Amino acid sequence: FDLAVQVSGDAFLCPPGRLSQVVCDSIESVLKLRPELSTAGGTSDARFIHHHCPVAEFGLPGITMHKVDEGADLADLHALTKVYEGVLDRFFAGR
Repeated sequence: FDLAVQVSGDAFLCPPGRLSQVVCDSIESVLKLRPELSTAGGTSDARFIHHHCPVAEFGLPGITMHKVDEGADLADLHALTKVYEGVLDRFFAGR
């Protein structure tokens, strides 16, 4: 028999560089914590787009993630919004 394998969402790594620096700086500015660069996170849809644009994974962790009635604290969502805003400001200011 013939077997054809096609991978549509291969693993990726955001290498240390400008994007990871921008994300870390924004996180530190908002949360007063310096993040650790790690590959310990889960799978995301970013694996389908990393060949087309810069991608770094960052978001809310939680015990209800991807479950029925998933939830997050509003304070965490507000902080995440500030981090994302900082990433965009820093990323596009560096052009």
